[in-house]
Amino acid sequence: MLYVKEGKKTLLLTGDGHYIDILKGLEQRGLLDADGNLHVNFLKVQHHGSEHNTHADFIQRITADQYIFCGNGAHKNPDLEVLDMMINERLMHGPTSPFKFWFNSSVEKAGNEQNAEHMRKVVALVETAGRAVPDRFSYQFLKRSNLSIRI
Repeated sequence: MLYVKEGKKTLLLTGDGHYIDILKGLEQRGLLDADGNLHVNFLKVQHHGSEHNTHADFIQRITADQYIFCGNGAHKNPDLEVLDMMINERLMHGPTSPFKFWFNSSVEKAGNEQNAEHMRKVVALVETAGRAVPDRFSYQFLKRSNLSIRI
């Protein structure tokens, strides 16, 4: 895990960390507020958005303006339940500021038909949420061979 702070910008890179280990590390470094929460500008969602490394407790406590998902549909990642939980938690209980999901893949860049099929489901889920609350939630899928996000 890597926590970066440059001026007022913050970035949390979670790698393949398990949510319990990430929370423990943040607590040990004194990065959680009095309620045990942390808000960052950018969060690289752990382990490709896998349901095995993410939990509702983590999603409720660690929020971001920009969420980055590095999964191309392989092994059904990013996981649809994780995406849905993140969107709903932010909309219902999280900060009221707008937030965005960035995906380093797309249906076209998924690599094979099985991955593309899962990415179609990811697209459908986030498009539905984006239409419901366009002032709060947006998303971007990879369109070219690389993804660039201005920090």
